[in-house]
Amino acid sequence: MNNGLVEYREGKSILLVPEESLKSNVPPMQPAFFNPRGAENRDISIIVYQTFYNLVGKNLNFLDILCGVGARGVRVAKETDVAKVYLNDINPNAIYIAKKNAEINNVMEKCMFSNDYAEHFLASSRRDGNYFDIIDVDPFGTPSPFIEDVIRTVKRDGMISLTATDTPVLCGIHERTALRKYYGRSLRTEYCHEIGLRLLYSALAFAAARYDKGIKPIFSHSTRHYLRVYAIITDGAEEGDKCLEEIGYIGHCSICHDRIRLWENSGVCRRCGQKLNVAGPLWVGKIFEKKFVEAMEDTAKKLGFRKYLKMINLAYMEAEGPISYHVVSGVCDRLQITTPSIDKVVERLREKGYFATRTILNSRGVRTDAPVNVIEEILLKLANI
Repeated sequence: MNNGLVEYREGKSILLVPEESLKSNVPPMQPAFFNPRGAENRDISIIVYQTFYNLVGKNLNFLDILCGVGARGVRVAKETDVAKVYLNDINPNAIYIAKKNAEINNVMEKCMFSNDYAEHFLASSRRDGNYFDIIDVDPFGTPSPFIEDVIRTVKRDGMISLTATDTPVLCGIHERTALRKYYGRSLRTEYCHEIGLRLLYSALAFAAARYDKGIKPIFSHSTRHYLRVYAIITDGAEEGDKCLEEIGYIGHCSICHDRIRLWENSGVCRRCGQKLNVAGPLWVGKIFEKKFVEAMEDTAKKLGFRKYLKMINLAYMEAEGPISYHVVSGVCDRLQITTPSIDKVVERLREKGYFATRTILNSRGVRTDAPVNVIEEILLKLANI
Protein backbone atom coordinates (compact mmCIF):
# COMPACT_ATOMS: atom_id res chain seq x y z
CA MET A 1 0.00 0.00 0.00
CA ASN A 2 0.99 3.71 -0.18
CA ASN A 3 3.48 5.15 2.32
CA GLY A 4 4.88 1.70 3.10
CA LEU A 5 1.74 0.63 4.96
CA VAL A 6 0.12 -2.79 4.65
CA GLU A 7 -3.10 -4.24 5.97
CA TYR A 8 -2.80 -6.44 9.05
CA ARG A 9 -5.70 -8.21 10.72
CA GLU A 10 -5.79 -8.46 14.50
CA GLY A 11 -8.81 -9.49 16.53
CA LYS A 12 -11.88 -8.11 14.75
CA SER A 13 -9.98 -5.12 13.42
CA ILE A 14 -8.06 -4.38 10.23
CA LEU A 15 -5.00 -2.23 10.83
CA LEU A 16 -2.67 -0.33 8.56
CA VAL A 17 0.86 -0.93 9.84
CA PRO A 18 4.38 -0.16 8.55
CA GLU A 19 5.45 -3.06 6.34
CA GLU A 20 8.93 -3.11 7.89
CA SER A 21 7.44 -3.81 11.33
CA LEU A 22 6.22 -7.19 10.04
CA LYS A 23 9.67 -8.14 8.77
CA SER A 24 12.03 -7.07 11.54
CA ASN A 25 12.73 -8.84 14.84
CA VAL A 26 13.03 -5.39 16.40
CA PRO A 27 10.18 -3.25 15.03
CA PRO A 28 11.50 0.11 13.78
CA MET A 29 10.41 3.34 15.44
CA GLN A 30 9.90 5.05 12.08
CA PRO A 31 7.64 5.90 10.41
CA ALA A 32 5.74 4.70 13.52
CA PHE A 33 6.10 1.93 16.07
CA PHE A 34 4.06 -1.25 15.78
CA ASN A 35 4.94 -4.62 17.31
CA PRO A 36 3.03 -7.56 15.79
CA ARG A 37 4.30 -9.77 18.64
CA GLY A 38 2.21 -7.68 21.00
CA ALA A 39 -1.03 -9.13 19.61
CA GLU A 40 -1.57 -11.38 22.65
CA ASN A 41 -0.96 -8.43 24.96
CA ARG A 42 -3.65 -6.47 23.10
CA ASP A 43 -6.05 -9.43 22.94
CA ILE A 44 -5.91 -9.90 26.70
CA SER A 45 -6.39 -6.18 27.28
CA ILE A 46 -9.60 -6.32 25.22
CA ILE A 47 -10.86 -9.10 27.52
CA VAL A 48 -9.87 -7.16 30.66
CA TYR A 49 -11.36 -3.85 29.54
CA GLN A 50 -14.66 -5.39 28.44
CA THR A 51 -14.85 -7.26 31.74
CA PHE A 52 -14.25 -4.00 33.60
CA TYR A 53 -17.02 -2.36 31.57
CA ASN A 54 -19.39 -5.24 32.33
CA LEU A 55 -18.72 -4.98 36.07
CA VAL A 56 -18.83 -1.17 36.29
CA GLY A 57 -21.95 -0.88 34.14
CA LYS A 58 -21.50 2.68 32.89
CA ASN A 59 -20.01 4.62 30.01
CA LEU A 60 -16.23 4.50 30.19
CA ASN A 61 -13.47 6.45 28.52
CA PHE A 62 -10.07 4.99 27.68
CA LEU A 63 -6.66 6.59 27.13
CA ASP A 64 -3.77 5.00 25.26
CA ILE A 65 -1.07 7.45 26.20
CA LEU A 66 1.63 5.93 23.91
CA CYS A 67 -0.61 4.73 21.11
CA GLY A 68 1.80 4.12 18.21
CA VAL A 69 -0.29 3.33 15.13
CA GLY A 70 -3.38 3.05 17.34
CA ALA A 71 -3.56 -0.75 17.34
CA ARG A 72 -4.81 -1.05 20.92
CA GLY A 73 -6.92 2.10 20.98
CA VAL A 74 -8.70 1.37 17.72
CA ARG A 75 -9.33 -2.21 18.83
CA VAL A 76 -10.77 -0.97 22.13
CA ALA A 77 -13.06 1.37 20.17
CA LYS A 78 -14.21 -1.39 17.82
CA GLU A 79 -14.19 -4.52 19.97
CA THR A 80 -15.40 -3.29 23.37
CA ASP A 81 -18.29 -1.19 24.71
CA VAL A 82 -15.99 1.60 25.91
CA ALA A 83 -17.69 4.86 24.90
CA LYS A 84 -14.74 7.15 24.15
CA VAL A 85 -11.14 6.39 23.21
CA TYR A 86 -8.28 8.89 23.42
CA LEU A 87 -5.11 8.15 21.46
CA ASN A 88 -1.91 10.12 22.07
CA ASP A 89 1.61 9.84 20.67
CA ILE A 90 4.50 12.25 20.23
CA ASN A 91 5.15 10.91 16.72
CA PRO A 92 2.95 12.74 14.17
CA ASN A 93 3.28 9.81 11.74
CA ALA A 94 1.81 7.52 14.39
CA ILE A 95 -1.22 9.77 14.87
CA TYR A 96 -1.69 10.02 11.10
CA ILE A 97 -1.77 6.22 10.82
CA ALA A 98 -3.95 5.88 13.94
CA LYS A 99 -6.54 8.17 12.34
CA LYS A 100 -6.47 6.07 9.17
CA ASN A 101 -7.01 2.95 11.28
CA ALA A 102 -9.97 4.53 13.05
CA GLU A 103 -11.45 5.45 9.67
CA ILE A 104 -11.18 2.02 8.09
CA ASN A 105 -12.67 0.43 11.22
CA ASN A 106 -15.55 2.93 11.31
CA VAL A 107 -14.83 4.17 14.84
CA MET A 108 -13.76 7.76 14.18
CA GLU A 109 -16.76 9.08 16.12
CA LYS A 110 -15.51 7.27 19.25
CA CYS A 111 -11.90 8.45 18.96
CA MET A 112 -9.99 11.59 19.93
CA PHE A 113 -6.38 12.11 18.81
CA SER A 114 -3.49 14.09 20.24
CA ASN A 115 0.11 14.58 19.11
CA ASP A 116 1.88 15.42 22.38
CA TYR A 117 4.39 14.27 24.97
CA ALA A 118 2.69 11.82 27.34
CA GLU A 119 3.55 13.81 30.46
CA HIS A 120 2.32 17.07 28.93
CA PHE A 121 -0.91 15.48 27.72
CA LEU A 122 -1.64 14.08 31.18
CA ALA A 123 -0.85 17.37 32.93
CA SER A 124 -3.01 19.30 30.43
CA SER A 125 -5.86 16.86 30.94
CA ARG A 126 -5.76 17.39 34.71
CA ARG A 127 -5.61 21.16 34.27
CA ASP A 128 -8.75 20.99 32.12
CA GLY A 129 -10.50 18.65 34.56
CA ASN A 130 -10.37 15.64 32.23
CA TYR A 131 -9.76 12.31 33.92
CA PHE A 132 -9.95 8.77 32.54
CA ASP A 133 -11.60 5.52 33.57
CA ILE A 134 -8.84 3.40 32.00
CA ILE A 135 -5.28 4.47 31.20
CA ASP A 136 -3.00 2.13 29.28
CA VAL A 137 0.78 2.62 29.38
CA ASP A 138 2.63 0.44 26.87
CA PRO A 139 6.11 1.93 26.31
CA PHE A 140 9.18 0.62 24.57
CA GLY A 141 11.08 -0.10 27.79
CA THR A 142 10.09 0.97 31.28
CA PRO A 143 6.75 2.55 32.29
CA SER A 144 8.32 4.10 35.41
CA PRO A 145 8.57 7.71 34.10
CA PHE A 146 4.80 7.80 33.55
CA ILE A 147 3.48 6.14 36.71
CA GLU A 148 2.95 9.20 38.92
CA ASP A 149 1.26 11.26 36.18
CA VAL A 150 -1.01 8.34 35.32
CA ILE A 151 -1.94 7.82 38.99
CA ARG A 152 -2.96 11.48 39.19
CA THR A 153 -5.02 11.36 35.98
CA VAL A 154 -7.07 8.20 36.47
CA LYS A 155 -10.59 8.49 37.89
CA ARG A 156 -11.57 7.15 41.28
CA ASP A 157 -11.93 3.36 41.03
CA GLY A 158 -10.48 3.55 37.53
CA MET A 159 -7.98 1.13 36.02
CA ILE A 160 -4.32 1.46 35.14
CA SER A 161 -2.51 -1.09 32.99
CA LEU A 162 1.26 -1.11 32.59
CA THR A 163 3.53 -2.98 30.21
CA ALA A 164 7.26 -3.29 30.91
CA THR A 165 9.67 -4.61 28.30
CA ASP A 166 12.81 -3.97 30.38
CA THR A 167 12.76 -7.55 31.64
CA PRO A 168 16.54 -7.74 32.23
CA VAL A 169 16.04 -5.00 34.83
CA LEU A 170 12.93 -6.47 36.44
CA CYS A 171 14.16 -10.07 36.33
CA GLY A 172 17.45 -9.68 38.15
CA ILE A 173 20.15 -9.06 35.56
CA HIS A 174 20.40 -5.35 36.43
CA GLU A 175 19.20 -5.29 40.03
CA ARG A 176 20.56 -1.83 40.89
CA THR A 177 18.76 -0.37 37.89
CA ALA A 178 15.58 -1.95 39.23
CA LEU A 179 16.18 -0.16 42.52
CA ARG A 180 16.48 3.17 40.70
CA LYS A 181 13.47 2.70 38.45
CA TYR A 182 11.11 0.65 40.63
CA TYR A 183 12.36 1.36 44.19
CA GLY A 184 13.19 -2.30 44.79
CA ARG A 185 15.94 -4.79 43.99
CA SER A 186 15.18 -7.53 41.52
CA LEU A 187 16.58 -11.04 41.84
CA ARG A 188 17.62 -13.58 39.24
CA THR A 189 15.67 -16.73 40.17
CA GLU A 190 13.53 -19.34 38.43
CA TYR A 191 10.48 -17.22 39.31
CA CYS A 192 12.09 -13.91 38.31
CA HIS A 193 9.12 -12.92 36.15
CA GLU A 194 6.90 -12.96 39.21
CA ILE A 195 9.42 -10.81 41.07
CA GLY A 196 9.28 -8.40 38.13
CA LEU A 197 5.49 -8.22 38.28
CA ARG A 198 5.62 -7.59 42.03
CA LEU A 199 8.14 -4.78 41.53
CA LEU A 200 5.77 -3.18 39.02
CA TYR A 201 2.90 -3.37 41.51
CA SER A 202 5.00 -1.96 44.34
CA ALA A 203 6.13 0.98 42.19
CA LEU A 204 2.45 1.62 41.43
CA ALA A 205 1.51 1.26 45.11
CA PHE A 206 4.24 3.66 46.30
CA ALA A 207 3.16 6.27 43.75
CA ALA A 208 -0.51 5.83 44.64
CA ALA A 209 0.18 6.17 48.37
CA ARG A 210 1.92 9.51 47.82
CA TYR A 211 -1.40 10.84 46.53
CA ASP A 212 -3.56 9.16 49.20
CA LYS A 213 -4.62 6.35 46.92
CA GLY A 214 -4.36 2.58 46.93
CA ILE A 215 -4.14 -0.17 44.33
CA LYS A 216 -6.00 -3.42 43.82
CA PRO A 217 -4.20 -5.80 41.43
CA ILE A 218 -6.68 -7.75 39.29
CA PHE A 219 -4.70 -9.52 36.57
CA SER A 220 -1.05 -10.07 35.63
CA HIS A 221 0.85 -11.99 32.99
CA SER A 222 4.30 -12.44 31.56
CA THR A 223 4.82 -13.34 27.93
CA ARG A 224 8.19 -13.62 26.23
CA HIS A 225 9.81 -10.17 26.38
CA TYR A 226 7.33 -8.23 28.50
CA LEU A 227 5.47 -8.09 31.82
CA ARG A 228 1.91 -6.77 32.12
CA VAL A 229 -0.10 -5.67 35.18
CA TYR A 230 -3.65 -4.37 35.68
CA ALA A 231 -4.82 -2.59 38.82
CA ILE A 232 -7.84 -0.67 40.08
CA ILE A 233 -6.90 2.62 41.76
CA THR A 234 -8.81 3.37 44.96
CA ASP A 235 -9.09 6.70 46.78
CA GLY A 236 -8.24 7.58 50.36
CA ALA A 237 -5.26 7.71 52.69
CA GLU A 238 -6.53 4.56 54.41
CA GLU A 239 -6.43 2.76 51.06
CA GLY A 240 -2.83 3.90 50.60
CA ASP A 241 -1.87 2.73 54.09
CA LYS A 242 -3.57 -0.62 53.50
CA CYS A 243 -1.53 -1.14 50.32
CA LEU A 244 1.74 -0.28 52.02
CA GLU A 245 1.03 -3.16 54.41
CA GLU A 246 1.34 -5.41 51.33
CA ILE A 247 4.90 -4.26 50.66
CA GLY A 248 7.62 -6.62 51.84
CA TYR A 249 10.51 -8.73 50.56
CA ILE A 250 11.15 -12.19 49.14
CA GLY A 251 14.07 -14.10 50.58
CA HIS A 252 15.64 -16.77 48.35
CA CYS A 253 18.23 -19.35 49.36
CA SER A 254 20.84 -19.93 46.66
CA ILE A 255 21.89 -23.21 48.30
CA CYS A 256 18.67 -25.17 48.79
CA HIS A 257 16.32 -22.90 46.75
CA ASP A 258 13.84 -22.36 49.54
CA ARG A 259 11.99 -19.04 49.46
CA ILE A 260 9.99 -17.07 52.00
CA ARG A 261 8.09 -13.80 52.38
CA LEU A 262 9.95 -11.36 54.61
CA TRP A 263 9.00 -8.08 56.27
CA GLU A 264 12.57 -6.80 56.50
CA ASN A 265 15.53 -6.70 54.14
CA SER A 266 17.43 -9.67 55.58
CA GLY A 267 17.01 -13.22 56.80
CA VAL A 268 18.46 -16.72 56.95
CA CYS A 269 17.13 -19.86 55.29
CA ARG A 270 14.72 -21.80 57.51
CA ARG A 271 15.96 -25.02 55.90
CA CYS A 272 19.75 -24.77 55.79
CA GLY A 273 20.65 -21.59 57.68
CA GLN A 274 22.24 -19.88 54.67
CA LYS A 275 21.95 -16.09 54.42
CA LEU A 276 19.11 -15.30 52.05
CA ASN A 277 19.33 -13.28 48.86
CA VAL A 278 16.59 -10.66 49.08
CA ALA A 279 14.36 -9.05 46.44
CA GLY A 280 12.40 -5.91 47.19
CA PRO A 281 10.81 -3.99 48.63
CA LEU A 282 8.02 -5.29 46.44
CA TRP A 283 4.33 -6.20 46.44
CA VAL A 284 3.73 -9.38 48.47
CA GLY A 285 -0.08 -9.37 48.21
CA LYS A 286 -2.28 -11.01 45.59
CA ILE A 287 -1.56 -10.41 41.92
CA PHE A 288 -4.90 -11.79 40.67
CA GLU A 289 -8.41 -10.86 41.84
CA LYS A 290 -10.37 -14.10 41.78
CA LYS A 291 -13.84 -12.68 41.06
CA PHE A 292 -12.53 -10.45 38.28
CA VAL A 293 -10.64 -13.35 36.69
CA GLU A 294 -13.79 -15.47 36.89
CA ALA A 295 -15.69 -12.75 35.03
CA MET A 296 -12.93 -12.63 32.40
CA GLU A 297 -13.72 -16.23 31.44
CA ASP A 298 -17.27 -15.34 30.45
CA THR A 299 -16.06 -12.27 28.55
CA ALA A 300 -13.46 -14.25 26.64
CA LYS A 301 -16.11 -16.73 25.52
CA LYS A 302 -18.46 -13.99 24.35
CA LEU A 303 -15.70 -12.16 22.47
CA GLY A 304 -14.50 -15.34 20.78
CA PHE A 305 -11.12 -15.46 22.54
CA ARG A 306 -11.39 -19.08 23.56
CA LYS A 307 -7.65 -19.64 23.11
CA TYR A 308 -7.09 -17.67 26.32
CA LEU A 309 -9.50 -19.69 28.45
CA LYS A 310 -6.75 -22.00 29.71
CA MET A 311 -4.65 -19.01 30.82
CA ILE A 312 -7.63 -17.40 32.54
CA ASN A 313 -8.58 -20.64 34.26
CA LEU A 314 -5.03 -21.11 35.56
CA ALA A 315 -5.03 -17.52 36.87
CA TYR A 316 -8.28 -18.29 38.69
CA MET A 317 -6.75 -21.43 40.21
CA GLU A 318 -3.60 -19.69 41.46
CA ALA A 319 -5.29 -16.45 42.60
CA GLU A 320 -5.26 -17.47 46.27
CA GLY A 321 -1.87 -19.15 46.08
CA PRO A 322 1.40 -18.31 47.86
CA ILE A 323 4.23 -16.17 46.62
CA SER A 324 6.46 -17.69 43.91
CA TYR A 325 6.43 -20.94 42.00
CA HIS A 326 8.86 -23.80 41.40
CA VAL A 327 10.03 -24.74 37.90
CA VAL A 328 9.79 -28.53 37.99
CA SER A 329 12.37 -29.14 35.28
CA GLY A 330 14.86 -27.00 37.21
CA VAL A 331 14.34 -28.99 40.40
CA CYS A 332 14.73 -32.23 38.43
CA ASP A 333 17.95 -30.98 36.86
CA ARG A 334 19.36 -30.34 40.33
CA LEU A 335 18.30 -33.84 41.40
CA GLN A 336 19.57 -35.29 38.10
CA ILE A 337 16.30 -37.09 37.38
CA THR A 338 13.81 -37.14 34.51
CA THR A 339 11.11 -34.46 34.61
CA PRO A 340 7.65 -35.99 35.23
CA SER A 341 4.26 -34.67 34.15
CA ILE A 342 3.55 -31.30 35.75
CA ASP A 343 -0.06 -32.33 36.34
CA LYS A 344 1.12 -35.45 38.18
CA VAL A 345 3.28 -33.31 40.47
CA VAL A 346 0.31 -31.03 41.21
CA GLU A 347 -1.85 -34.07 41.95
CA ARG A 348 0.68 -35.55 44.41
CA LEU A 349 1.11 -32.23 46.21
CA ARG A 350 -2.66 -31.87 46.63
CA GLU A 351 -2.89 -35.43 47.95
CA LYS A 352 -0.50 -34.39 50.71
CA GLY A 353 -2.76 -31.45 51.60
CA TYR A 354 -0.74 -28.63 50.05
CA PHE A 355 -1.98 -25.83 47.81
CA ALA A 356 -0.78 -26.67 44.30
CA THR A 357 -1.59 -25.52 40.79
CA ARG A 358 0.12 -24.73 37.53
CA THR A 359 0.87 -21.06 36.86
CA ILE A 360 0.33 -18.80 33.87
CA LEU A 361 3.77 -17.27 34.50
CA ASN A 362 5.72 -20.38 33.48
CA SER A 363 4.41 -23.43 31.61
CA ARG A 364 6.78 -25.66 33.64
CA GLY A 365 5.99 -24.02 36.96
CA VAL A 366 3.98 -25.15 39.98
CA ARG A 367 2.69 -22.67 42.55
CA THR A 368 2.61 -24.39 45.91
CA ASP A 369 3.07 -23.80 49.61
CA ALA A 370 4.87 -27.11 49.98
CA PRO A 371 8.45 -26.91 51.33
CA VAL A 372 11.26 -27.60 48.87
CA ASN A 373 12.11 -30.92 50.54
CA VAL A 374 8.53 -32.18 50.03
CA ILE A 375 8.65 -31.23 46.34
CA GLU A 376 11.96 -33.05 45.99
CA GLU A 377 10.61 -36.16 47.73
CA ILE A 378 7.63 -36.30 45.38
CA LEU A 379 9.81 -35.88 42.31
CA LEU A 380 12.18 -38.62 43.47
CA LYS A 381 9.24 -40.98 44.05
CA LEU A 382 7.80 -40.20 40.63
CA ALA A 383 11.21 -41.02 39.17
CA ASN A 384 11.17 -44.32 41.14
CA ILE A 385 14.28 -43.38 43.10
